[in-house]
Order: sequence, then C-alpha cells, then structure tokens
Amino acid sequence: MDLPSLALVLQAALSSNPAERKAAEQSLNQFQYTSQHLVRVLQIIVDNNRDSAVRQFASIHFKNFIAKNWAPLDPNEQQKISPSDKDVVRDNILVYVAQVPPLLRVQLGECLKTIINADHPEHWPRLLDWVKHNLQDQQVYGALFVLRILARKYEFKSEEERTPVLHIVEETFPHLLNIFNKLVQIDKPSLEVADLIKLICKIFWSSIYLEIPKQLLDPNVFNAWMMLFLNVLERPVPLEGQPVDPELRKSWGWWKVKKWTVHILNRLFTRFGDLKLRNPENRAFAQMFQKNYAGKILECHLNLLGIIRAGGYLPDRVTNLILQYLSS
Repeated sequence: MDLPSLALVLQAALSSNPAERKAAEQSLNQFQYTSQHLVRVLQIIVDNNRDSAVRQFASIHFKNFIAKNWAPLDPNEQQKISPSDKDVVRDNILVYVAQVPPLLRVQLGECLKTIINADHPEHWPRLLDWVKHNLQDQQVYGALFVLRILARKYEFKSEEERTPVLHIVEETFPHLLNIFNKLVQIDKPSLEVADLIKLICKIFWSSIYLEIPKQLLDPNVFNAWMMLFLNVLERPVPLEGQPVDPELRKSWGWWKVKKWTVHILNRLFTRFGDLKLRNPENRAFAQMFQKNYAGKILECHLNLLGIIRAGGYLPDRVTNLILQYLSS
C-alpha cells in the first residue's frame, strides 16, 4: 500500500460509519506485515500537514504493532518486520521524537522503550553515539528524552546486568553536568528549562537507583552534581505561569523539578548515606555524605516546609518526601 492510499485508510478508520471503519481496519490488518508499511505509518505520524486525528490514530497503530511484533516472545516465531524496515525506523524515530507534539511523543516514547529494551546494545550499538552527539548539538531535548528511556532500561537490573550503565554514565554524564550547569544559571528560566532539568533528574535517578556508578564517586564530580541539586532545591519556584488550580499546579513543571530533586537527595541518603545501614562498602561514602551534605539538605528541607507555615503552596508529594527524609 503506497503512502496516499495508507493515509486514506487511516482516515477511514476514524469514520463514524461502522461499515467504512470496519473495512479500513480490515485493510490495515491485511497490509500491516508488508514491506515498508511501518515506515510509511511513521511518515504519516510526523507529517505536520496531516490531520491531527489521523496522526494520532497512526501513532497508536504504530505503537501497538511494534509492541506486538518488534521482539516476539517466542524466539522461534518468524520475524514479521524486515531488518531493513527496522533500520529505517531506528534511524528516524530518534529525530522525530523531539519534533512531534506531546500527544504523539508519548506514543513514540513507548515505541522507543520497546525497541531499546529489545535491541540495545547488541542490535543498536550506535544509539549511545547518537545521544552523545546530540547532547552537544541543537537536539538536546530529544537526546535527553532518549537517554531517559535508555537509562530506565537498567534501573532495576541486577549488578551483573548493569554493566552498560557504567558506559552510559562515562559517555554522557560529563555532557549532562555541563547542560545542567548552564540551565541553572538562566535568570528567568522558561517552562522548557524545567522540562530539561526534570529529564536530567530522571536520568540521574535511574543511574543511581540501586548503585552509584564509580564515575560519580569521584569527590569532585559528586560535589559538582550535589551543588546543582542543592541550587535547584534552594531556588524559589517561579510565580509567573504557575497554575491556580491545585490539581494542575502540583503537576506543573517547576514543582516536578522540585519533587525529583528531593527524591534524588532522599535516595542518596536512605540507600547510601545513612550510617545506620549495615553495609560496610558504603560506610566511607555515608561518612562523607553525612559530613558534607546531610545537614545542608536538612536545612533546605526545613526552608521548604517553612513555605507552608507562611501560608504558601507546597505540593503534598514534596511535603511527604521531605517528612520521609526528616524521619530517616
């Protein structure tokens, strides 16, 4: 099925006429395993001149197809996506994920998660090179978005399965530190800046969740990260643009940044920095953390709680995380 025909079928799949809709769905089922089908669906998703409802439907079809067929659970099952189609999808989805609207980005993000979980590093060795290059280029948001998915793959892995994390940290964290440094120096940061900082926080969280990578244990490197997190923790959330509705406000970008920062600092203390832990290999780190950072974090947390006492706003989740730190 060529591109114009596919676009018409996807449009018909949204028809209010049940017969027309059923015929379109049957046509999609009939042609979905043909060569180039997946590539053409992706072309429609990213075409800004297409109807947004068609693009949204195409993105859901694309996500469901990849979830089912990219890496079949049965290793003996015949591959339904050709290697050449997989190569085209892998090469292009990285660029497109940052360019599409948020609703479509969610769907492409799920596709990326499926592909990365199945293919990295064995079948997608160039992925990290793409991320590293674009962290230094104009595609910073896209690179961070992809790196977040990549880091999350290894978040809960056992120690022997976390070897790729060391390589990821070594290749990308110096660039993340540089980006983070520039972002916190912006005088009147936009909501887009909050989105970038939030992604950096999530990447850091995934990388240290079970174990602190050895590169971050260098005192100078660790201190540089901690100074940035403390900077974010201390800095007041911008008043301009803050939603009035409490439900919208708690999920606003800058409060999300505050939540993730508190989350990370709590994790560093409760898993690695608490001297009460019976874990001898963490003892030196715990002593250093208690001496250099635990008290400062406590001071910042108490200042945040002071916002409530002064009649200001603090999201319940942030308050809860702060109280967890105090109780620890």
